[in-house]
Amino acid sequence: MEPNILLCGFGAFGQQHAIAWNMVAPKARLLIADVNPVARALALKSGCNEEDVAESYEDLISRADIMDIVTPSESHYSLALAALGKKLPTLIEKPAVKYIREAEELDALAKSSNTPVQVQFVLRAHPLVIKAKELLSNGKIGRLVAMDGIFTGWKRMRPDASILENDGVHMLDLMQFFTGSEQDNFEISGDRLLGGKTPETIHLRLHYPDSVIAYLRLGIMFGGKQPDAYLAGSLTKKVLTLIGDQGSIEIDFNDSVIEVTKINYKETNGGFTPMVESIKTTRCPNITPVLLLTECFKRFLLTVENRADVICDLKQGAIQITGLLEKARVQLAK
Repeated sequence: MEPNILLCGFGAFGQQHAIAWNMVAPKARLLIADVNPVARALALKSGCNEEDVAESYEDLISRADIMDIVTPSESHYSLALAALGKKLPTLIEKPAVKYIREAEELDALAKSSNTPVQVQFVLRAHPLVIKAKELLSNGKIGRLVAMDGIFTGWKRMRPDASILENDGVHMLDLMQFFTGSEQDNFEISGDRLLGGKTPETIHLRLHYPDSVIAYLRLGIMFGGKQPDAYLAGSLTKKVLTLIGDQGSIEIDFNDSVIEVTKINYKETNGGFTPMVESIKTTRCPNITPVLLLTECFKRFLLTVENRADVICDLKQGAIQITGLLEKARVQLAK
């Protein structure tokens, strides 16, 4: 039997969640909760029944089999708490929660009630990320020594999340995905080049086990190259490079291109001379947010049936990530 899915939040991305759910489980019933009357009107216009659309999740949760949280981040904790209180399998958009104590409480509740929770880091489902993981595991670039993440662009800053929490968090998650562990420590700096109250430019240097160093650059003033698929009217640059002692793997998420370079670093009098042996570029077209969401939802439904693990669990997607974000928030406020 297809589940009743309570979708909390029917903004721009919530609407894409609805499209993806209709593709993955076409016979499922979508229940829509949103405080915004415009969003509720859009839900009705999209074909939802009037009795399935409400201002508050409380009016619908008794009929739900799954809760999907796509509201502003400050409401994630209370909604997830309500879902887990009823043992509802739950999906949470990033950033999962604001504070580490919230992440730990949700994780403990999920474990004690044996309820699956998936944090929606959709880039883990990207075909090029899966390919890069395979290449890295097979030693195609030798030993991983560094990672370089760039998420910049002419893109609005959200009131409920910093550019680190909203944008950079994707790169932070992928960095722990590729290393298989959270960072040991990190340094962060933020600049207010426009003189505002919140840094619009952020740099991080992160230290991972096995002496792997990672760099992350964020900022709305660096600009971007391509239209952003997640926010209409924005131009962004989203690139992650895995750097090995025998080459590199570069993933361009906007162009959906992976470039694998084999390099021989020859020691010379001045230090090292890179000798490029080969460059292979592969394009993976038509990767849309809805496609990534469908892959995440398919995996979650298998998890609900006890046939697979979630894409990203609360330990990685909430406890580890939120711990870093909370420390970063304190340091940026100084």
